[in-house]
Amino acid sequence: MHYGDKMSEFLNNVREGENGWKGYTVTILLTMFFNSFTAIYYLFFIIGFYFILTNIAHVQDNFSEGVHYFLTMILSFGISYLFLILSANAFHKRDFISLVNVSEKYNFRGNLLKWYQRIRWNKFFKGMGVWLVYMIITLFVPCIIDPSKFVFNPNLSQFIILLVLVLITIPIQASFEEVFFRGYLNQGLSLKIKKPIKVIIISSIIFGLGHIINGGFVLESMILNTLSAFLFGIICSLTTLLYGGVEFSSGAHIINNILAFTMIGYADSPDNFGSLIIQTSPLNYNFELIWAIVPTIIFLILLINYKWNEIKLVLKG
Repeated sequence: MHYGDKMSEFLNNVREGENGWKGYTVTILLTMFFNSFTAIYYLFFIIGFYFILTNIAHVQDNFSEGVHYFLTMILSFGISYLFLILSANAFHKRDFISLVNVSEKYNFRGNLLKWYQRIRWNKFFKGMGVWLVYMIITLFVPCIIDPSKFVFNPNLSQFIILLVLVLITIPIQASFEEVFFRGYLNQGLSLKIKKPIKVIIISSIIFGLGHIINGGFVLESMILNTLSAFLFGIICSLTTLLYGGVEFSSGAHIINNILAFTMIGYADSPDNFGSLIIQTSPLNYNFELIWAIVPTIIFLILLINYKWNEIKLVLKG
């Protein structure tokens, strides 16, 4: 199949079902805002009740906060995923896999395929492998340049617990975001916006703004998170249209978040929940901004250069 056909067919999956504004409104409210409500409920009631029972007045350290953070993510994103699956069927009368890729429901013998048989796992692992190389470069080059600023986490038991929680949580969280933003949202926007490049930019802006307070309310952190998520969203949307599905971007997103949470963290960062390597120098937002943005732009340029003939179809629409 031609790349242009895969691109248009994936976006055109949206036309299989019903696309009334009520369906989109209810789905977004259930999957995105209910996500926040469940997280708030968990944090303020369940954890608070635990602290009362154990006579602990507050969370003691970053590691404890990290445990609660990932438990909250498992709960909230798991429920959001469930609502997205149910909403696609109930409100849009669509096969959920139509948000994931362009694939046949039946094999050559006429037997109905299971959902996991319709996932293109080769694309998933390709995305994971490509982004793994990128992450190794961006994470470990600073360690090579000045190793004196980095030390191994002396508490390996905490790291192991963190790693287990991350390996459970991140595949749910990252794949949900890919299916929602690169699948559901991009396909929905394509109903009103005919040029795919505009769909990519708008959904990436929304994706970036959705990450604005991930690192707290420090202005520099908000700028860093928004810009880096925006650029990452563009890459994920481009690859989704190039490959006619979200498998590549899901693999990349999952390995990105796993390594970001587990490999290297600043000693004075609230987001360091017990990473394997700790950077002892003070958190430098200017350096982090440059080091997050520049390599991503370079990767985007290389992607465009490597896939230019196919990307031209995306740009033209």
